[in-house]
Amino acid sequence: MAELASTMTGVTYDELIGGTAITPMTANVTIAKLTAATELKRGTLLGVVTTSGKYAIVDSTVSTGEQVASVVLARDVVVGTAGDVVATVYTRGLFNRSKLIVKQSADNATKHEAELRSVGIYLTDVH
Repeated sequence: MAELASTMTGVTYDELIGGTAITPMTANVTIAKLTAATELKRGTLLGVVTTSGKYAIVDSTVSTGEQVASVVLARDVVVGTAGDVVATVYTRGLFNRSKLIVKQSADNATKHEAELRSVGIYLTDVH
């Protein structure tokens, strides 16, 4: 009988998910195009731009809506300059705060903990 699989690609744990006490939920959202093509990495915090309803990287230096974190990017995605991109995000779950990505280095994930908690996203530390 033929062997079903001789090798299997391994799964690596990137420590983004902080536990299973809160079941992660996902949704697809539209990320607004950027002025320069950029790869957004899994774990990036996104917020909603009030005027368009599209998502952008959380940025505390602006006051157009995306200063409030509301979702976590679930997979790496390249956002270009030609058009918006649909991406999968986590809308609920328990996440490792040190693995979340923000735009400003001084703007860490802990700063957004209360607003994330209000939408069902909780932060923890994984050691």
